[in-house]
Amino acid sequence: MLGLGLAAVSQSVLAYGSQGHLIAGRAAEPLLCEQAARAVEELVPGEDLGEIGLWADRIRSDSGYADSAPWHYMNIPDDVRIEDFAHPPERDVLWAIGHFSGQLGDPELGDRDRAEALKFLVHFVVDIHQPLHVGLAEDRGGNSVRILYRGEGENLHRFWDTLAVQSAGLDIADYVRALADDIGQSRDARPLDPAVWAAESQRLRPQVYEFGRRGQELPDTYVELASRITRERLGQAAVRLAATLNAVFSCD
Repeated sequence: MLGLGLAAVSQSVLAYGSQGHLIAGRAAEPLLCEQAARAVEELVPGEDLGEIGLWADRIRSDSGYADSAPWHYMNIPDDVRIEDFAHPPERDVLWAIGHFSGQLGDPELGDRDRAEALKFLVHFVVDIHQPLHVGLAEDRGGNSVRILYRGEGENLHRFWDTLAVQSAGLDIADYVRALADDIGQSRDARPLDPAVWAAESQRLRPQVYEFGRRGQELPDTYVELASRITRERLGQAAVRLAATLNAVFSCD
């Protein structure tokens, strides 16, 4: 059952990786109201929400979008509450969700700007649900934490971005179907508040860091836990992404 109660310096972050964004976006698609689905198709024709969610990573090497790199994450110590957090000058993922929601819903903006806002928003709603995108500056959201997974050297951030998704042993279509079953049992998107989503990720960090000794193989129990948390967070991201877009496009 989908439990919706859960809840860095320039990083080489790819969010949930392409698989995670495709999964969450495609699981969100059937939850869009007719008005929101039509608006998405008009702004970005021929692409589903999964594909739309890949764009914000693809443009990160474009010098014209250099300012967007810090928008994929936020750095916050364990003992600081999200509600007390001050956005840095370069902004962060929490700021970005609010900013691009506003732009997407602004009828005074042209379709090109609103399409770009949609692409950023779809990506960042998923990003904030990855626990290490609400990370610690000192280890760059887990990027500098070395671990072993199946005998290969990795970093903790990449494990949670990509390998925890793959550990379920499902292809993208099967993972989307699994999330649809979860979501069918609980489609409640509350709370529809990105600050709460960030706080959920922050509260998951103790479990994220309980992997044993650095540089050693991740225990099977840890991998299983990470797989369960990842599935839950992707499900939450899907439900909340759809609810966010439905709200922006004023669905009845």
